[in-house]
Amino acid sequence: SCLTHGSHSLRYFTTGVSRPGPGVSEFTSVGYVDDVQFVRFDGDGRRGRAEPRTPWIRDNEGREYWDQETEIFRSGAQNFHVGLQNIMGYYNQSEERSHTVQGLYGCQLREDNTPGEGFMQFGYDGRDYIALDKATLSWTVADAGALNTKSKWEADGTIAERYKAYLEDECIEWLRRYMGFGGPCLTRADPPKVDVIRHPGPDGEDVSLRCRAFGFYPADIKFMWRREGEDVSLQMELVDTRPSGDGNFQKWASVSVPRGEELKYVCVVEHEGLAQPLAVKWDTSLSNKATVGVMIVILLIPVAVVGFVIWKRSGRREEMEWSCEGGKGREVWV
Repeated sequence: SCLTHGSHSLRYFTTGVSRPGPGVSEFTSVGYVDDVQFVRFDGDGRRGRAEPRTPWIRDNEGREYWDQETEIFRSGAQNFHVGLQNIMGYYNQSEERSHTVQGLYGCQLREDNTPGEGFMQFGYDGRDYIALDKATLSWTVADAGALNTKSKWEADGTIAERYKAYLEDECIEWLRRYMGFGGPCLTRADPPKVDVIRHPGPDGEDVSLRCRAFGFYPADIKFMWRREGEDVSLQMELVDTRPSGDGNFQKWASVSVPRGEELKYVCVVEHEGLAQPLAVKWDTSLSNKATVGVMIVILLIPVAVVGFVIWKRSGRREEMEWSCEGGKGREVWV
């Protein structure tokens, strides 16, 4: 075993698409432990298999586990398909254009190894739709269309309670199991490599200083720009943290500065892998040389909300039904 540091999370992202185009699956679900993708499913209710994405899950779980994962994901694909049809009806939408239902659920372990916040939320066509308020066992909706789902789920009377039980107990149990499998791969803290690149501005007056951090893990990182000691971070442009394709991450933050004042600016980076904040200035010796290294273009992982399938993990995982009319097998998002 190994000592862990910081907090940890188990999250699932799932996406269902009503009319998938070329190269796009009808249903995609991706599982993450912290910032590491460990399982992925692409397919629909009849095809596709759950696949391991890291050696530690592949080497520790056998055929039965992957068969069960596949069964759960395929069932989830069927539920997502039904849910999409229902929601399109709520908004009086036709099938002429493609629609997407998305979601996210998961749990967290605090630094002291006690359970943290659990979360479950859903989206539709890129907008918020409905989310669980675990503290009050109620549902928060974004618009009138989602009220239909809210009323049906509240009429059942047990759905919120079952989700809360999953998030607080079974999800935590599986997170601890996966942390045991992942070991150092999950508890490592790789410090970022940082440089500052100067780019000429379009007007010839100002220039852009871009502070780049790459090769770091975990994904949490903080940037700050200072001008002669004064914090000017409110002026910076900051992009989302993105995976580098090698298990690590990259990010940059830039500021516009007057030409000739570049050396007055300092980029300060804080990360778990650094013993202390790292301060970096533009290196004038590199101004006429080609930049070493290339920032990798990343395809963003489809944001997906696993809504329709939450399972109980007691021995064999079983499907937690959303709302059943007429018995098991007719789970629908209504």
